[in-house]
Amino acid sequence: MKEGLLMIRLATRADLPALMGLAAALTQEMATLAPQTIQPAASDAEDFAAYLDDPASAVFVNVAGATITGFARVVTATTSTEATSVFHRFAYLIDLYVAPTARRQGHGQQLLTAIQDWGQALQLDFIQLNVLAANDAARAFYARHDFVASWLTLQRPL
Repeated sequence: MKEGLLMIRLATRADLPALMGLAAALTQEMATLAPQTIQPAASDAEDFAAYLDDPASAVFVNVAGATITGFARVVTATTSTEATSVFHRFAYLIDLYVAPTARRQGHGQQLLTAIQDWGQALQLDFIQLNVLAANDAARAFYARHDFVASWLTLQRPL
């Protein structure tokens, strides 16, 4: 997929150094928003690389010029097989991150489009993700792209 100077493509192992830097920035932003839940820590490159090798997952990157400006990590998943659950195969969006300098330029939208195309090609039913309640910008982004709450996790300190 190509639009202007921005290209969306599947990540390769050669992209791991850039991906690790972006993943660290994502974790730092999340830790700032939810310090009681998330702590900044380096991602494991081999763990991340496993998604590159798994045919049931994909890592998309957006590249502006020669720079990777964001990524999306997605995997196929299924709902519970319990009798009370409706069975679905779906795309579970683990991470979507765009570097702050590249935000509000359509990079996130293009990553979502790549995920949607990937999920449709696999005949999945929907895209599901988790977002921090304190991440107003991400929540607004997903709402603009027709994501709605299907389940809420509530927490009460003891």
